[in-house]
Amino acid sequence: MRTETVPLSGPSPGTTRTLTRHHWGQDGDRPKVYLQGGLHADEMPGPLALYHLMQLLDEAEGRIAGHVVVVPLANPIGLSEWLLHKPVGRRDLEGAHNFNRGYPDLAALAGDGLEGQLGPDPAANVATIRAAFGKALAGMKIETEVDELRIRLMEATHDADIVLDLHCDHRAVMHFYASTARPEITDLLGRCTGSVLALIEDNSGGNAFDEAHTAPWRALQARFGDRVPSPCFSTTLEYRGQNDVSDTTASGDAEGLMAFLAGVGALTHGPAPGYGPAEEMPLAGAVEFMAPMGGIVSWVTQPGDRVIEGQVLGHVTDATARRRVDIPAPTTGLLFRQELWTSCLKGQGLCHVAGLEIRRQGDLLSN
Repeated sequence: MRTETVPLSGPSPGTTRTLTRHHWGQDGDRPKVYLQGGLHADEMPGPLALYHLMQLLDEAEGRIAGHVVVVPLANPIGLSEWLLHKPVGRRDLEGAHNFNRGYPDLAALAGDGLEGQLGPDPAANVATIRAAFGKALAGMKIETEVDELRIRLMEATHDADIVLDLHCDHRAVMHFYASTARPEITDLLGRCTGSVLALIEDNSGGNAFDEAHTAPWRALQARFGDRVPSPCFSTTLEYRGQNDVSDTTASGDAEGLMAFLAGVGALTHGPAPGYGPAEEMPLAGAVEFMAPMGGIVSWVTQPGDRVIEGQVLGHVTDATARRRVDIPAPTTGLLFRQELWTSCLKGQGLCHVAGLEIRRQGDLLSN
């Protein structure tokens, strides 16, 4: 095991930040599995799970077969940004940029340079493409500290076989987002983590961290055909809700990640998957309900409930006007998340229900 400290330039004179990566195994060993938490810096279930995972990896000396990289706190910018005694976390205070959007489009950056460089050997092409991705990242112009963070994170991941980005929601069941690439790993991940739901989409919009690792390969396949394989699996894992932070839960989650590492060959052996597969639904079938007025939010349901379209999930109450409106299920399926706050503004998203019927197009991720 080794620890790497990556310097980040600070936003003003006299300030600096650092990004810390922990490594098990050797550079070049395969599979390379990268795990990070805290990219949205107000979401702590993932970082605590990674803390316990790192202890298990220390105890697994002699069983590390690949290269495992863990960045438990991937956003030192967001960790330091609080406002009125509350962490902001999701967006930076300088420019209001979502820390999990706007990652570099590696296919656009590297595609032209790959013309004439790819041959009949898929493995050799993977190495060539990964080297081109690294070169493109090294040549990117950095204008803000958020730009720098994005690039430094992807410098460690552009050549990874598997990328796990650990997040959480407000109030939610365990679920994750993934593309159609490597469906066998999607199945394994659900069985190892106990995820109830897997939301599947190849192009969800916004170039989130996970999609920035799978979308380039798909774009290059469209350009160069079957000379380009699909070597990377990447996902956003939502470790339930913001208040689901405990050592007992995190220890169990770490065991699940060890089972996953064993299942993909990064460990010679480890725990067996302990759950059934996650239910797969299209991300375009997940529909959000927006508050029709501001007021007090109360629920008669909870994440994990099966609901039918139009079913009353809760209420928004304007106590001043002595008025109450229903929160109806926007589609039939699984109520997988609710807002944490017990008050809302008009137009605010309150909950999501995942269904099988395609209901949305375009950008599918919330801001």
